[in-house]
Amino acid sequence: MRRRLAAAALASLTLATVTTATARAASPAASTRPADAIGQTAATLRGAVDPNGVATSFAFQWGTTTSYGQQTANRAAGAGARARDVTQRLTGLVPGTTYHYRIVATNADGTTVGGDRAFRTTLPPATAPAILATAPFSPQANSVTLTATVNPGGAATTYKFQFGTTNTYGAETFAASVPAGVQPVAVKLPLNGLQERTLYHFRTVVSNRIGTVVGPDATFTTGPYPPAKIDVHTRPTTQRRSHPYFVTTGALRLGSGVGVADGCTGIVGVRFTSGSRTVASKRVRLAPGHCSYRLRVRALPPAGTSKLRVHVRFYGNAILSPHDARTFLVSVR
Repeated sequence: MRRRLAAAALASLTLATVTTATARAASPAASTRPADAIGQTAATLRGAVDPNGVATSFAFQWGTTTSYGQQTANRAAGAGARARDVTQRLTGLVPGTTYHYRIVATNADGTTVGGDRAFRTTLPPATAPAILATAPFSPQANSVTLTATVNPGGAATTYKFQFGTTNTYGAETFAASVPAGVQPVAVKLPLNGLQERTLYHFRTVVSNRIGTVVGPDATFTTGPYPPAKIDVHTRPTTQRRSHPYFVTTGALRLGSGVGVADGCTGIVGVRFTSGSRTVASKRVRLAPGHCSYRLRVRALPPAGTSKLRVHVRFYGNAILSPHDARTFLVSVR
């Protein structure tokens, strides 16, 4: 009896193993082949698919990275029992660009993904480079980042910035490089050790094997810059003289060309005075990226008066110079 049960169990296990192997064998096989007919804006993707006797479809995943991001439409690969070559033509590609691709085959028994391959589209005949835009970025008291947008013209290109306090320049950055291509590329180089509150001229110079192009003159001024305004509001938390607390709120208003991330940093202070005497003071640091502030101060007017003068000061940062708000009077009963 035990022998019969053991034999039945073995037969069942063998059948399950055979069934599993058969199911696995029915999944398609797929391999990615080298692309061909590669041009400036088109290429033919190639692969091989073995349907393993089950109706199978295939597609190619492709993109400029191994994350792909795009996929061709599914096409039939038949239901044969041997590998067959398949292709897909891609158009609308960017010249001089590397693309990754792989084949994906699917049938009722599973999906198989081929290995990654890559190709690079060809470039048109080289032309002189072009300068599409030039601008300074985030000027501070002693530094700035010079930026430009350039088109390499289909050849390896170098770029640099000439700069100085006049339009004869007199100084230049080191040369950096941009690989061959025909798409606009954003470039930048930092300048440090500049003079404060100084007008500088600069221009972009780009070169490739076809020629050199010099951009137009542009300017920037180093900081620190004055803030446009400081908003201030002060009110007592109570009108009772026995509880002389004042809440001062407001915001730093930035001038044109100064961003919140760079401009709204630093310390704001409030000071309460009576005549020449300082009654109370307090400072608070602005949170990065926030231009508002709030200070709560206990300030008791001297005997014989109910009025205090409020002084609010922004102490400056790398971009903005110190600035005092207009003073005003507050009172308690």
